[in-house]
Amino acid sequence: PAIKSMDKRMYSKYGDWAMSGNNAMTPQYNTKLVPAAEAPRKWEDLFNPKWKGQIGMTTDMKVWTTVAIEEGGWGIERTGDFLTKIKQQQPMWTPGHTAGHNLLIAGEFKVLCEDQWYHVRASREKGAPVEWVRVDPVPITGSSFTFVRNAPHPNAARLFLEWQFSPPGLITFEAVTGKGAAFPGSGTRLTKALEGLNLIYRTEEGIIKAGEMNLEKKFADILGVTPGGD
Repeated sequence: PAIKSMDKRMYSKYGDWAMSGNNAMTPQYNTKLVPAAEAPRKWEDLFNPKWKGQIGMTTDMKVWTTVAIEEGGWGIERTGDFLTKIKQQQPMWTPGHTAGHNLLIAGEFKVLCEDQWYHVRASREKGAPVEWVRVDPVPITGSSFTFVRNAPHPNAARLFLEWQFSPPGLITFEAVTGKGAAFPGSGTRLTKALEGLNLIYRTEEGIIKAGEMNLEKKFADILGVTPGGD
């Protein structure tokens, strides 16, 4: 029953999976190297010549397929144009989001093109010099809980999931994993941070469509990299 209060894009219309925590993907910057007044304010600010050779970027293409084909996104053509212009900025490639975030803190580059919001929250609490950019829109990705039809204890699983997707469960999940539910009304820290921004969710239909179009490879080819994960 708790799932009915969630954003419809966060669960399957067939009732077999749902996301209790999300990754909000935004640019980040090192506050020791970039004063707040000079930091990017929107996605297109990353095209500024001053960032050439100073941008870190992962080879994870899920962010860009989400922006390209999901509701409220840019569309495939505009996303491809964005990536073409980012490529001209000579980004420094990282093996994943966690590694990219750590390299940003270490000062290997000034700006990280796209990373998970919860990394900033956790690092700032430890005193790290990092901040995120309130870009609009914000791509939302995340892993999911899946209910197995032939589970050995199906009622226990239902009970756990009912608690997991209740407000206390969502808040606890964020406290333990760092990944909060993004949808308004969830009560998480992530929701409060994203208030007022347009959210673009990675959906089941979008994942299937991106796969059919081989979109991750197409975008990776624009950037000249092999698509990765994390």
